[in-house]
Amino acid sequence: MALKVPMRFESESLLWLVEDIYSLEECAEFINLIERSSPTLATNNPMYRNQDRVIRDDSRMSKKLFERLRPHLPEKMEDYELIGLNERLRMYRYRSGQYFEPHMDHWYRPNETQITLHSVLVYFNDDFEGGETQFQEQISETVVPKPGRVAIFQHKIRHEGCVVRNGTKYAMRTDVLYGLPNN
Repeated sequence: MALKVPMRFESESLLWLVEDIYSLEECAEFINLIERSSPTLATNNPMYRNQDRVIRDDSRMSKKLFERLRPHLPEKMEDYELIGLNERLRMYRYRSGQYFEPHMDHWYRPNETQITLHSVLVYFNDDFEGGETQFQEQISETVVPKPGRVAIFQHKIRHEGCVVRNGTKYAMRTDVLYGLPNN
């Protein structure tokens, strides 16, 4: 059966925050991992986004994060049941002057019965200026990065990574995966 997905699930929250998903020590470990992985400029459209990133497919790391986030995730989104997190982890480094222009995240379908419906944005530090995540149009919210803070939001919500004015911001993005029952 093919998936039919609305633009947004109006009966569900569009954005919510989870605090302290990682300790300060764990956040420092992620920052070290990002730096050791030699992030490079995201080249698909440098006028639109110019942050550095590392793409890492890591089912183990994804499962560990899911265990911590699961109590904060909807078990169901209409007909779709919670499965886990996408194992594709996008680790970001925003240096001074870097940003991600307003955009909407898109669904990912690993197969005919599964789809991602939420973005998960994990922040690892706050020792920089700027770099807020600003939501626009459907909701008007600004999320200020803090170590261990997680912003979870439905795909198709316009948002941007504001320019980092001073210092370096580190974050990671993945997605929440849902599926049709019995799949």
